[in-house]
Amino acid sequence: MKKLILSNVLLLLAVSVFLFSCSSSDPGPKVLLPKADGFYIYGTNTVASGPSELTARMALAALDFTKGPKVATLDSVYGKYLYIGAGSKISFANVIDEKGTIYGADGGGAIDSAKDVANSPIKDKVIHGTLKANAEQIAIAEEGLYYAYVNLNTAEFIIMKVRANMIGDATVKQWAGGTDLPQKSSTKDVTVFEGTNILLTKGNGYRYRMNDGWAIYQDDNIITYNSLGVHDWGESWAAQVNNLVFEASNIPQSVGSGYYTVTLTYTASTGIWSETKVKTGDVYSQYSIGIIGDATDGGSFNGDGTGGYEVKLPTKTGSNYTWTWSNVTFIKDKEFVFLQNATWGKFLVAYDGAAVSGTSIDAGDVIDATADPVNSPYHNFHVINGGAVDVTLTVNADTDAVTVVINKHV
Repeated sequence: MKKLILSNVLLLLAVSVFLFSCSSSDPGPKVLLPKADGFYIYGTNTVASGPSELTARMALAALDFTKGPKVATLDSVYGKYLYIGAGSKISFANVIDEKGTIYGADGGGAIDSAKDVANSPIKDKVIHGTLKANAEQIAIAEEGLYYAYVNLNTAEFIIMKVRANMIGDATVKQWAGGTDLPQKSSTKDVTVFEGTNILLTKGNGYRYRMNDGWAIYQDDNIITYNSLGVHDWGESWAAQVNNLVFEASNIPQSVGSGYYTVTLTYTASTGIWSETKVKTGDVYSQYSIGIIGDATDGGSFNGDGTGGYEVKLPTKTGSNYTWTWSNVTFIKDKEFVFLQNATWGKFLVAYDGAAVSGTSIDAGDVIDATADPVNSPYHNFHVINGGAVDVTLTVNADTDAVTVVINKHV
């Protein structure tokens, strides 16, 4: 009798082992799970072939702590940037108290517009689905850098191929749209995005944004960070070095205006994003600048492309771009500034934005309007004594330094 009972027990154990490794729902060979609690992503031709590798671990997702519940992370909500090769098969694993569950998705996941999946503003399709234990591995068709998002509270996952761009006042489209940085290369170790001939304007800010949207997932409680800024604008400006982080401060364009080759790099071993910007051309050669304001006959501050006095292109000597106006008659008690295309929102030079000199300045014929006796809130050039003058505006393209010389015409 004892022999019969023992035989039955051994038979049951054998069946249990067989079901674990070979059942029809099993995603593949037996997987070696780590002992450490955590959530993991792994698969073929990606950063980790199994969950026991250090590169498989997922950290809590970076959330926009300026919005919603204003928290930087939430328990069981994970995010990770990782390289995935073409034709890869991806799985997730969750380990609690040395007991693990391997997850896939029915049908290997679906592909749909992000706005339909996660109320997301990104303009792209994503791979998504509901995690299911021992289900089919998730299929990835294209090679590249991906962002994987998982909410274990709802069993929802999203995997998005990263497409980077720049957006902000320092860029041509400002905040209305992004300037693309095409993927240049991608490996398990490093992914590089690079754009050429990108016009950037000094003194303004920008961000690196993924897939034209501010979040890959958003609801009342969860808004993922999907753009890179800096920790502190002032510190970055002073150092002229931008350490990129998922925080709210915009990145300052503290170096000269011009055309740049911009390189955005993600390094997997550190999780750090970094930028390099190499100036490839000056911008001022295309700036048509005029004197605008009521200090010239028929002039105005309309700023709508009209009312500008002699709007013209510069001459160039070395790195210096120079605009010259000869025998200009200024009207007493009137004001002016210099403005590109005589249009607001373009390149503007007021009194406080330049090193100002000349015989008219020395004589007090032209002053900063904020000074006595005017006391204006605006740093316009104010004409105290009218008369004929010669005016020169110069910009150094290497430093963006601006000088204005106003001499009495002789």
